Amino acid sequence: MTAHFTSGTTEFLRQLKAKEQVKIWVFEGAEGALAYTEEPDAANFTTPRTYERVTGTGDLPDEGYIAINNIPVTDEGRPIFEDVFKRRAGKIDQTPGFKALRVLRPKSGNTYLVLTAWESKQHFEDWKTSEAFQHAHKKDADQPKKPPFSGGPAYVTTYHIDNE
Repeated sequence: MTAHFTSGTTEFLRQLKAKEQVKIWVFEGAEGALAYTEEPDAANFTTPRTYERVTGTGDLPDEGYIAINNIPVTDEGRPIFEDVFKRRAGKIDQTPGFKALRVLRPKSGNTYLVLTAWESKQHFEDWKTSEAFQHAHKKDADQPKKPPFSGGPAYVTTYHIDNE
């Protein structure tokens, strides 16, 4: 499965969504607005950023909260990174407020996206302080500080799903 993003103003992306015959979500955040589709063709996205789905679970909701972890990965680290997330994929499913997960491999560049959808920002914040989160992100004493696949510092962007 492919996934496509494009950026723009919220109003422009709403208009794009309204005229499309495919499912498009509009995400609004402090960093700006994004349109997202999981349709095979992003013909009306003038400058799409295209990804391949590595793994995922759940259905993206029409409203809620989105957190996207942007993780640079070295070329040689791609198989390691993908294996780690394939093994983790189902472990978040029972978390209160969790809706969906997408691990997305970039078609160009080296930054993978780990997109999670939540009922609310509070559900996401609660998950970040949970034992399940701590367990998933713990490092063994003999592990290096930086994961072997790391291609640079990761960062998180957050959005609310615009359902207009």
